[in-house]
Amino acid sequence: MSNLLLILLWYSPEKISREIVEKVAFVGAVYSADAVNFIVKSLYEKYNNVDTVIVYGPDLNGAGELIVQALRGVCNDALRIPCEYVKNLGVNVVDLRWKSEGELRKAVYSLYNPKATLVRPRIEIKLETPEKRLPYYGPHILYDNDLDALRSKAIDYILTYGVDVGDVIYNILILQLKTQGVYVARPCDVLREWPCGLDKAAALLATPAFIQKRDIETALPMVRLEIYKRDVYDPHGNFVLADKLYHYGPRGILLRQLELNYLNIRREAQKLLPDHSFYLGKEYAAYRILKDRYLQDRWENEIEDTYGAGGGI
Repeated sequence: MSNLLLILLWYSPEKISREIVEKVAFVGAVYSADAVNFIVKSLYEKYNNVDTVIVYGPDLNGAGELIVQALRGVCNDALRIPCEYVKNLGVNVVDLRWKSEGELRKAVYSLYNPKATLVRPRIEIKLETPEKRLPYYGPHILYDNDLDALRSKAIDYILTYGVDVGDVIYNILILQLKTQGVYVARPCDVLREWPCGLDKAAALLATPAFIQKRDIETALPMVRLEIYKRDVYDPHGNFVLADKLYHYGPRGILLRQLELNYLNIRREAQKLLPDHSFYLGKEYAAYRILKDRYLQDRWENEIEDTYGAGGGI
């Protein structure tokens, strides 16, 4: 078996010449730092003859840096396995990020040295379920027309994106209950002080909204997942993708119809959420996930029945 493992960052294996592929034990394309866990797992469970890992391709999001670090024995935030496994991995890491295929070819041919003996013992590794929080320092808007549901959403958001400081975790939240009316601005302990004046206002500018660390165990069961099953129409209206991009108001009034193209979709999406929150992939993926709950076809049929296949009104 080959002693080489080739990891491609944001690069298709089909673009690598056959001569190179035939000299490596495995070629894998990765797009996130989490991939390092599966790489290490494979090195212990299957590719025990591999003593050299080549990391090649454009490191577009910095994931490659974390992968290279971990393979060199550094215990970093990307790992979901005990640090001892990367410290005892015993592989030579060849960092060819942003390099040419000529340099890749040279490295493969010079380092290719098939081994019959095991470089490391065969060990089955179980990946840990991640329970990490991504701190977000910017303001964020949460909307619901039910006070208790809005509280649950606020708790859920803080537990996911809260900033850890002192005895609390917090976010700057704009909690909107109604579309019109006065707003209040004040700090809000969403467990101990709720509704923080929101029962007499349309919106609360919580500067910040926070949970005391001693209350985290109490907060966890207060995230009621069933609230996300409800149809709560956003005050911004709703969008339907059909022959055009239709923008409806909360009461179903057609506000705008835009040409259905990539730029218009991104434009409208980024008005509502940051760019990274939207992946405009194939509808097939959504259909496979949602199955009977996939309603896009139904919406499209309703629009065609109303306006005709041409989309004109």
